[in-house]
Amino acid sequence: MRSNDFFAKGVSVIGIGRVGLPLALYLAEKRFNVYGIDIDERIVTSCKNGKIPFYEKDMRELLEKTLNKSFFPVNDYKYVAETKVIILTIGTPVDEHLNPVFSYLEDAIKRLLPYLQNGHLLILRSTISPGTTQHLKRMIEEETGFQVGKDVYLAFCPERIAEGYSLEELPNIPQIVGGVDEKSTSSAAEFFLKVTSKVLVSDSVSAELAKLFTNMYRYIDFAIANEFMMIAEQFDRDIYEIIDLVNRDYKRAGLKKPGFTAGPCLYKDGFFLISKTPYSELITTSWKIHETLPAFLIERIKSMKDIRGSKVALLGLSFKKNIDDTRNSLAYKAKKIFLLEECKVHLHDPILKIGDLSAVLEGSDILFFAVDHDFYRERGFGYMSKLIKKDAIICDIWNIMGKGKIIFRNHEIA
Repeated sequence: MRSNDFFAKGVSVIGIGRVGLPLALYLAEKRFNVYGIDIDERIVTSCKNGKIPFYEKDMRELLEKTLNKSFFPVNDYKYVAETKVIILTIGTPVDEHLNPVFSYLEDAIKRLLPYLQNGHLLILRSTISPGTTQHLKRMIEEETGFQVGKDVYLAFCPERIAEGYSLEELPNIPQIVGGVDEKSTSSAAEFFLKVTSKVLVSDSVSAELAKLFTNMYRYIDFAIANEFMMIAEQFDRDIYEIIDLVNRDYKRAGLKKPGFTAGPCLYKDGFFLISKTPYSELITTSWKIHETLPAFLIERIKSMKDIRGSKVALLGLSFKKNIDDTRNSLAYKAKKIFLLEECKVHLHDPILKIGDLSAVLEGSDILFFAVDHDFYRERGFGYMSKLIKKDAIICDIWNIMGKGKIIFRNHEIA
């Protein structure tokens, strides 16, 4: 594959959601002609109208700059034939039994196969179980007659950016490239070297494992912090003070701070690893710690007062700060538990534009921070303390108010 082919024929990005659209616009800015393909007409129409269907820093300006010039949102897979590189960013969720679901990815592969041509480079960025890229290689060869590594090329090149900061991180984070053969690997590496600063070359299975290990390392790391927080609470000690004692000026430290840990990747990716191993306890225990955290905190609040009939100000509804993505957010689990306790739950989120903060806070018996949006830190404790009841209980797992305590009464701190 000649280098100028990448620019001459361009790129198809299949799935222009939260992962695919930032990548598509980034490539469009880098002089590629990019077709953003999605069967969701709502997303395609939004992009055609110059509107971003979700929040992502600096992306609106980039859409305006590239729309109908180097970026073309469409809902027909036939445009695959107009490009040289095909990048799949299709979601891979888990089902109600926490088993990985690959039907969306397989459906996308089947839709594009009629337009697959000699010389195409196919890149997978979806999170998948180890060995899935090899499985798709066999699927392509059986259904098309093409030989992967000779006629077409296939590689797993995982997305590694933080949602909300895609455009900032894409050029700086090393891109892992794992082809199913040497030619596929070299073709994918050649492509990414045109758009990012560093490429790390491996094989497809190693790349698949690297993506999953990355997410699970963070998930387990945060689970340790949350479990230590629970233990500190049982001893009536402040976890933030203890973390400072552990980490300050100690070269072997690194203990993370507690907080709600969720989202579509961290929540599910461990289940792509444990189906074939008898040693799943570390991952499954981390999942249990995170998913039971809202109930643990609410039980601590209940030990301080009878919360039936209480007005609860629940702040932050996304799965992490400063984004509008609510998938697998633990805020909704907290809401459900409060409702079961017969509380009156009032919601606020500045990014999602839900609720009026002063009205939500006014006269609240419980102030519960589910997400550490910068918006709340900027408002500060003084502002919020005056609106909630004097004896209100505050649950601040993120230390947004800077008091170093997880659960405390308003008047004790004010």
